[in-house]
Amino acid sequence: MNEVKNYKIEYKILTLAHCAVMDNKVKPASFEVEGIEFSHWDFNYTDGWRTDTDAWVASSEIQSRNFIEAINIFTKKLSRMVPRISLICQSYIEFAIEPFLIHEVSKNIVFFKYIEDVRGGGLMFMEKERKALTKLLEIKEVPETFYYYWNDAVNATGHSSKLLMMFSALEAFARNRNKKIFKKPIDLFSEILGPELSLEIFADGNGLRNRLVHGEYFKDDDNNKNYLEVIHNKVISYFNNKILPESLIQGNIVHPQRHFFGNKKEGRWFVKRKDGSNSFSLKDLLSDFNKNGFRTPKDYEIVFDTNLGATY
Repeated sequence: MNEVKNYKIEYKILTLAHCAVMDNKVKPASFEVEGIEFSHWDFNYTDGWRTDTDAWVASSEIQSRNFIEAINIFTKKLSRMVPRISLICQSYIEFAIEPFLIHEVSKNIVFFKYIEDVRGGGLMFMEKERKALTKLLEIKEVPETFYYYWNDAVNATGHSSKLLMMFSALEAFARNRNKKIFKKPIDLFSEILGPELSLEIFADGNGLRNRLVHGEYFKDDDNNKNYLEVIHNKVISYFNNKILPESLIQGNIVHPQRHFFGNKKEGRWFVKRKDGSNSFSLKDLLSDFNKNGFRTPKDYEIVFDTNLGATY
């Protein structure tokens, strides 16, 4: 049996909520709940809550057999707390796509998930796209409400919110369907998505749309399929093949529904300090990597050891 080890974990939480619990005079703007300490990313009494660092640090010590199990225990706790904080603080909060470090405290090496915010890559609107716009303005088969919902889906950020807007767009389309050809809405959904996928989404009772609307959220099996990209590509293909007189909308776009926000570049490494110290801070690690680049950090270096993953 693997021995139990002690791990210290620090996770960045991006939020517009300003942590203002001041009970701890030694460490103001921090509090602890169920073994996890939450502290404002960068607070001091002179500057207050700096707006260039709208974030918290969630930290805890976890006893576990390996670092994968430890981070899973930690994120399971955060996954319960953060949605509740969202309700309470009434502002943006997200941690799943933010950086973290996990340190087996007896070692001078940490596992570091590095996240860097990057600009979204643009797509070209050219002659074919202009022609598609002209044609779609003429076509009456697709109701205006479809485009409103689809635009909301593209502009949304959360996964479930995107999917629900896409489902509503398809339902708006079905309300305007040719009922001589598509007697029931599911008939049109089947034409657009294919019989199997349309039932996965729109089947009465157990369909994904019905479950999300009626409070069941995602099941483990739902995570095995990227519904967002699959549905998006099916809809674009349907427009190209059935709505437009020719294929005018580019299909199979890499990362469709591109957005100004939430674009990330990620790296995962084992990292050690160049001075051999056993002290690590997520804020310091991120500052060094962001300032000097992940290939050339000033105070840290990446450890390339294929055996670490199995023993850490």
